[in-house]
Amino acid sequence: MMPPSKPIDYVDYKNSANNDTAVSKITIKWDAAASNEVKLERIITQKWLAMFPEGQEAWTEFRRTGYPKLFPIVVNSSGGTIDTKIQVRRLAYPQSEATINPDGLKGGIQLLGGADNGGTRLWWDVDKANF
Repeated sequence: MMPPSKPIDYVDYKNSANNDTAVSKITIKWDAAASNEVKLERIITQKWLAMFPEGQEAWTEFRRTGYPKLFPIVVNSSGGTIDTKIQVRRLAYPQSEATINPDGLKGGIQLLGGADNGGTRLWWDVDKANF
């Protein structure tokens, strides 16, 4: 049997409470008539798959473009600091910065425009459409 050519729903056979509908409807086949946003989703999804072994690069592309569309986090233990749908946006400064470079840490946190946690977007990680 050939695998489906589009995303399928997630089914957790042990806990149906975790079941979720597919978050994307794109196909693998290129469609020149598709919108620029759908074309970008196809391209970045394939790029993300190719870069997946390079986790940092794949994560950066996900944050930069919003693609691929990923299932939301089922168990979010962040205490509300990280959005379940948009996921981790950055790494917090390491604790060593408070000891080694407290002034630089303070300045860096001020430049963030938000708290020093994984839910704060970086300057280039904006919440807007790609086109």
